[in-house]
Amino acid sequence: MPFRLIIYSTDMNKIVKFLSFCLIVFALSACKKDIGNYNYHDINEWTISEIAQSYSAFQGSVLHITPTITYTKDHSNDTSKYTYTWTSVDNKAIPVSRKIIARTKNLNWTVSNPASDAAYTLLYEVTEKSTGLTFRSSANLMVTSIISDGWLILNDINGNARLDFLNHVKDDFVYFNNILASNSTLTLTGKPKLLYFCQRRDPFTLITAKSIFIGTDQSSFIINTQDNSFGNFWNMTKSMSNYIPAPYFAEKIRSQGDNLTYMLDSKGQLLFENPIVGYSFGNAVNLTSDGTPFRISPYFAEAYGSIATYALMYDIDKKCFMEHKFYNTTSSVPSTTSTLFNPGNMNMDLMYMDYTAAFSGQTFALLKDNANKVHLARIVCDYSTFSPRAFDEVMAPEMLNATQFAIDPSEGYIMYSVGSKVYRYNPSDQSNTMIIDMGSRKISLIKYQRFVYAPKTASYTEYAKKLIVCSYDDAAPATSGTMDLYTIPGLNGAPSLYHSFTGLGKIVEVTYKE
Repeated sequence: MPFRLIIYSTDMNKIVKFLSFCLIVFALSACKKDIGNYNYHDINEWTISEIAQSYSAFQGSVLHITPTITYTKDHSNDTSKYTYTWTSVDNKAIPVSRKIIARTKNLNWTVSNPASDAAYTLLYEVTEKSTGLTFRSSANLMVTSIISDGWLILNDINGNARLDFLNHVKDDFVYFNNILASNSTLTLTGKPKLLYFCQRRDPFTLITAKSIFIGTDQSSFIINTQDNSFGNFWNMTKSMSNYIPAPYFAEKIRSQGDNLTYMLDSKGQLLFENPIVGYSFGNAVNLTSDGTPFRISPYFAEAYGSIATYALMYDIDKKCFMEHKFYNTTSSVPSTTSTLFNPGNMNMDLMYMDYTAAFSGQTFALLKDNANKVHLARIVCDYSTFSPRAFDEVMAPEMLNATQFAIDPSEGYIMYSVGSKVYRYNPSDQSNTMIIDMGSRKISLIKYQRFVYAPKTASYTEYAKKLIVCSYDDAAPATSGTMDLYTIPGLNGAPSLYHSFTGLGKIVEVTYKE
């Protein structure tokens, strides 16, 4: 049937215009040429493998993923031709939250995502720079936070403080590098000074909590970890009865148990906290009865396990012992009937002093006389007793150059370090032996950990017997730190390595979060 165009109109001008439009459309359609490019080329495709379908990580731990990428056209493995992006996607957030966590081929990421009962999506994208082609791979990521007990380690990283944590999980420890960065908003500024864990009862609120004291040469903080987190913290000055302007910090904290705690501050003052009678840190006790302050050695000994506050100090100017008792805000020379030595006139310099559970509980004091002879005073003392038990010359010439001391809580050995070596002095037979040689490494700390919250826990009882030796390589102090735990047997037996933790910084202090 022939095509017929029928137009009904009484307006000739409109008819002419319409016919002209149709002719133009037909002409353009007839003249159009196919100018497409049919020279097809294979693109560089690739596959991504060695990425699991799902991962589980602790908040604050390091997640390592090393993908394998296979290319169809590029076999040079030239990573400069590509860009890499790792993205964490929080699907529970409204709107959905995306966070770029790395722009490297391999992932080495300290997991900073909050712990969640829902999986994050971990997205990996590889883009070819020359073509803009992008290939993707994804995985589920569960982030958990099982922070309980473990070793807290205060490092000096190029003059700045960093807190690491070895979290005890089953029969092993999970390492958290810079635990505060991933589990708290607390930022430490300055050189590391203080780290101490104890069971503390706040004198203002009377709330008892597992507490960490931590600080630098600029400020100190208390972290309440009762809920096994590091997010609840405050500046220590807020727990003091007196206003003290910055900079102010704690040098040393020692708890004798039962919520009784002493603090040596940056002004050389010894303060105590006793919530039983509502005393908070604030009033110095290194004062005589007439209110005269006296300078004390940084070494003081608290009466561990005592039911009343007691601290034995040493007046470095008058060279005598001073003791603080009960709720007093002053101190005095100890009274004794012993003829072994006169505590009010020692006429020696104090080298070291601390309490030990050995010999049924004694305080050891190492003193040096004017002839450079070292003497060991052994004392049973607390709020009701000051009883010297021994005063002997120490036949250990290396001890004069010691930089670190520790007392074995079982055998009463005096451990000390000189350079890269650790020595053992046995007061019972007066033997002196080099027992550990760290070679070219430098020793930054030796100690025994004293457990004050649950000391009878089986694992804590075992850890308390271990000599802790922390060392580092002077060529790389920020990354070469090691914490070694040694078993020290009785009868002057040779030590054996019990456990070693590596990859730390220059360790300043260690404590155990119970």
